[in-house]
Amino acid sequence: MNPLRILSLLFKTLFTVFFVLAGIFAYTLYAPIPLPKEGTIFYVRPGISRENLVAELSQNHLIRLSPIFGWYTHMRGATPRSGEYQIQKGSSPLSIWRQFTRGTGRYYRSFTIIPGWTFKQVKTAMLNTNTMKHVVPAMTDENLMMVLGDSEHKPEGMFLPETYYYSRGDSDLSILKRAYDLMMTKLNEAWQTRAADLPYQTPYQVLIAASLIEKEAFLPKEQPVIGGVLVNRLRKDMLLQFDPTVIYGMGDSYQGKIHKTDLTTDTPYNTYIHKGLTPTPIAMPGWTAVVAALHPEVNQYYYFVAKGDGSHEFTSNLKAHESAVKNAAELHAKQAENSVSASGDSHAVR
Repeated sequence: MNPLRILSLLFKTLFTVFFVLAGIFAYTLYAPIPLPKEGTIFYVRPGISRENLVAELSQNHLIRLSPIFGWYTHMRGATPRSGEYQIQKGSSPLSIWRQFTRGTGRYYRSFTIIPGWTFKQVKTAMLNTNTMKHVVPAMTDENLMMVLGDSEHKPEGMFLPETYYYSRGDSDLSILKRAYDLMMTKLNEAWQTRAADLPYQTPYQVLIAASLIEKEAFLPKEQPVIGGVLVNRLRKDMLLQFDPTVIYGMGDSYQGKIHKTDLTTDTPYNTYIHKGLTPTPIAMPGWTAVVAALHPEVNQYYYFVAKGDGSHEFTSNLKAHESAVKNAAELHAKQAENSVSASGDSHAVR
């Protein structure tokens, strides 16, 4: 065979092989991966090797031809960064790898502290969140506050109810630190612009007052009103007689109802027995409750009673309060009677 023809065939073969390999390589790196419309989330574990990461990507169908892709990542030499990533629809294996090595497109989870939660409820909610590292359950309250730089106070009420975003594997302590720092920063700033002549000597007392307001006021619009009642009773040196303080003092023995004996049981938090504020907050006050404590409504109310619809009737003297209590009791009894009657009628219809 003509040597020139042999060289021509060889050249054509090599050229074909080159383009086939180039096509495979391009397909491996650049062709989009089939993903749902919302994309997918992938977790790069701390300390994982490139080889193991490539294997996990292959198992999750996020790359093709893992030997070729593994060779590419080995040649590039970049180290992936741990964390969760939001992989968008239309992503290619190469763009996914670039996310991991550049730390872009991270996926953040959220944890919300609900206004009115106790610290015990916060810890329970965190413990039930399996995407964060749990270190707080092994700490005493004293150790926790010492780590936060505040050995003078207990943790109750010290963490601002808010939604906090975190990466998978972050510790519960890191979230609590952010919640503590945010509460202290906002509280100390707001303390400088508080209303005049409040019966609170420190920002911490404001937190205590705000927690009482938080637990008593179901409607946000009533928080400043209850804040005013609280101030009025403190100035008159009256017993506060806030039911949530009794409940907090009862601890785990509270089963949904307060009995008369509970009102006379001596706990540090029973404001039917002890005058003044409770020793600590009784819950995590939301920011609106803190504002209500710092800027209470100026009113002449000393009493309030729940009307059964989430609102309260506020009164300025004991006689009017007793009348409001009687009206509320009659309304509750009527509502209960109507409920039983409606249940009976419904049963008759069936």
